[in-house]
Amino acid sequence: ITSIYPSHNLLEIAASSISRFISADNHNLKYVGVTGLAAIVQVNPMYAAQHQLVVVDCLEDPDETLKRKTLDLLFKMTNPQNVTVVVEKLLFHLKASSDQHLRRDLVSKITQLAEKYAPSNQWYLDTLTTLFELGGNLIADDTAYNLMRLIAEGPIGDEEQDEAFRRYAVNTYLKILEKATNPPDILMQVIGWVLGEYGVLATVEGYTLEDILDLLCDAIDRTFEDSATRGWILAAITKLVGQNALWHSAGVKEVLQRYRSSQSTDIQQRCYELERLLANPQLMRDVLPYDASCEDVQVDEDLSFLDDFVQKAVGEGAKSYVPPSERKKTVPQALHSPQHATHATLGLNFTPYEAPQKPMRAFQLPGAADASQPAGAAGGSPPLATTLDKPANGRFGPSGGATDQGGAAAKATG
Repeated sequence: ITSIYPSHNLLEIAASSISRFISADNHNLKYVGVTGLAAIVQVNPMYAAQHQLVVVDCLEDPDETLKRKTLDLLFKMTNPQNVTVVVEKLLFHLKASSDQHLRRDLVSKITQLAEKYAPSNQWYLDTLTTLFELGGNLIADDTAYNLMRLIAEGPIGDEEQDEAFRRYAVNTYLKILEKATNPPDILMQVIGWVLGEYGVLATVEGYTLEDILDLLCDAIDRTFEDSATRGWILAAITKLVGQNALWHSAGVKEVLQRYRSSQSTDIQQRCYELERLLANPQLMRDVLPYDASCEDVQVDEDLSFLDDFVQKAVGEGAKSYVPPSERKKTVPQALHSPQHATHATLGLNFTPYEAPQKPMRAFQLPGAADASQPAGAAGGSPPLATTLDKPANGRFGPSGGATDQGGAAAKATG
């Protein structure tokens, strides 16, 4: 019915009849009903609305195959009216399941539904936060970036409402940072970015900026699977210090003392940058402005701010910079000599090497005659025999001529 040209009368009859299969006690009949309803939903989701409760009950079935098929059907049945119920069910099964393939599929489905049918921005943030806690490393980085962009740009466009949403995000993640002992890396990265950018908006009772900074300094010592997570936290610490004049924090000094010799070059660089910025508070304020993550960066392609430094270095004897297009024209005189004629330009030499030649024999056997002198010359030695003299009897060895000659010699001496 669903594979032919859609007929509303046939679809209505099929949808009304399919409830008998879904409500059956037999697993096979339920599976047939869920499969048929999934095909009808692809044509028109309205025919599945009356079966939503029955479909949700199929999730309690112990049959794993039926349960997965039902989850797929729920995903296809989702609309703005039932998205909260469906996502809640999907999150429950994500928490209960240990099958990595099923968990990865559930993470993808929840992400798509939250981005497509979110009833409010607060619900979207809470849903993704729960997903970060349960999904961990199964979540794509783009999901976290989309959430951070939403917080930075503002979901509504009204300054007051956007500020209220950012405050809600800060308070939410501040509570998680206080209670969670070992949150997943992706959640910790989002927490670090939000608190670093908008920590000043926190209104949680009993927490000041110094307390938030201390929490981040404690969190950086946790164990992370991704080494970059510690860099996110250190960046948040740097922003809070620079934007709120927390120059003399004891926790920050301890962090710098511990991690300035870290094996991670990224962490080392961040620590040394923070130390240099702490020595110049005004510069730190200029390079770390508040709420500037979405501002356009003006790039000076000519690097004119380095002109004074370059002129000073040239005046002290340093060589001037030569553009690549001018380098062939400024080849050093030493390279114009005959021995460097093949390298008259500065660059890579792609000329292949010559094929190796077979080496000549440059030695003589001991006692061999010099080829430059005739045989028998004065001072020379007779040439070595190149062949063996064959005995008279035509044989070698114990019974050969050589042995007989040796025996005759022995008798003569005897």
